Amino acid sequence: MVEQLDTLSKETQHLTRIYERKLAALEELKKSLLHQAFNGEL
Repeated sequence: MVEQLDTLSKETQHLTRIYERKLAALEELKKSLLHQAFNGEL
């Protein structure tokens, strides 16, 4: 039972890190698109 909880905790932490990286990448994409839009590049 404890091993299962440890495994679940590690997997949850891993998924959280992936989510945070994807969120940061989306924020960068948003900034890039806004920059391009305001500079008439789209």
